[in-house]
Amino acid sequence: MDRALPPADVNPEPDRPEAADLTVGLLTTGESSRLETVAKIVQDGMLTHLAGLTMVLVHVDATLPDDQVGEVEHTADGMRVLHAQPARTMSTEDGLAGWNGAVRTVLDASRTLQSRAVVMLNAGIASMTSEWLRGLAQPILKEGCAFVLPVYERGRYEGTLTQVFVVPLMRALFGHQFWHPMADEFGCSGEVAQFLLAQDIWSTDIARQGLEFWLPVACADAALPVVQSVLGPRIMAPTGPQPPLGSTVGRVAGALFSIAERHEAGWLDVRGSEPVALFGAMPAPAKRVAAIDPERMLEGFRQGVRDLLPIWERILSPESLGDVLVLSEYPTGEFRLADRLWARLVFDFLLAYRARVMYRSHIAQSLAPLYLGCAASLVLETRGRPEAAVSEAADRLARAFEGEKQYLVDRWR
Repeated sequence: MDRALPPADVNPEPDRPEAADLTVGLLTTGESSRLETVAKIVQDGMLTHLAGLTMVLVHVDATLPDDQVGEVEHTADGMRVLHAQPARTMSTEDGLAGWNGAVRTVLDASRTLQSRAVVMLNAGIASMTSEWLRGLAQPILKEGCAFVLPVYERGRYEGTLTQVFVVPLMRALFGHQFWHPMADEFGCSGEVAQFLLAQDIWSTDIARQGLEFWLPVACADAALPVVQSVLGPRIMAPTGPQPPLGSTVGRVAGALFSIAERHEAGWLDVRGSEPVALFGAMPAPAKRVAAIDPERMLEGFRQGVRDLLPIWERILSPESLGDVLVLSEYPTGEFRLADRLWARLVFDFLLAYRARVMYRSHIAQSLAPLYLGCAASLVLETRGRPEAAVSEAADRLARAFEGEKQYLVDRWR
């Protein structure tokens, strides 16, 4: 079994830093400029919002030379930077390389530093400000919260996979109205860091492919208070080519389905959903509009009907499959994938994943064309309407998932 780096490996003598109120984790991939940029943001955040508290920035980078691992650097303003390599947690091929191991390393370092709070940041975010440190740390340090999820300002059609798949499924299963139920960045208490490290998750597929989804679920399942905090827009710095849609949908679907299987005792009897505490004002929809072509999406949906019918026959109920086949004949202007149908399609996939009707990776990836149909339907319904139309449609979809949950529960049991 892979093991986290022990505290002595992360933080060896003689440069062992003393205890710190706050541990801030940052993953880079050999980009020293991003380290310097984020370090300045963190310093500004400490001076502006958390003055009087002590902090260590744990810089995690797999490309660090061995003689730099464990070194403690002191910046001009007295901030301590501890350099570490990620724990040996296996990663995936689609942009997550090192992130899961970095989280594990930062949590472990916070235990060594006896920190009251932990904040995990992403060096690839170009829109990060010092307010992010306040938003993720203050609910822990000043309000006694256990885990803080981010809320981002979202432009029209940004994050459609999150809006039409992740949010409604997580909300229906676990009963929490999270705006963004993914810990891409997060804050947690020192006690929660120890709780998370103690779970038998770190060598599993969930840790490799869905750690950002599992973290809030694990906390909520243990009755630890999870809250949300508004950070602003999340704009990534330019990177290389994005992974194929099929692998992205497959990773996300596989992760959520595995979490549902692992935590079934925490959701089978849940009905409806409850609001989650929010720090800050819910952001209005941003004016920017993601480039998205519903006609091209529908081409992918129809191609999936042609190519994946033998697979879908083993996954979908006859009624749902029949509805999909009828939909594939609709012209673009009349195409609408009903909320209730999309909920049942997702639940059918979750049931097939649990029953292992074929290789799980094939099940999860074959959801991609149906997701394209759902996303295209959202665009066709809301384009030309007011900015709030997308969020209203997304909330209606989440309520449809809640309404259809008994369909899932009856077949699960």
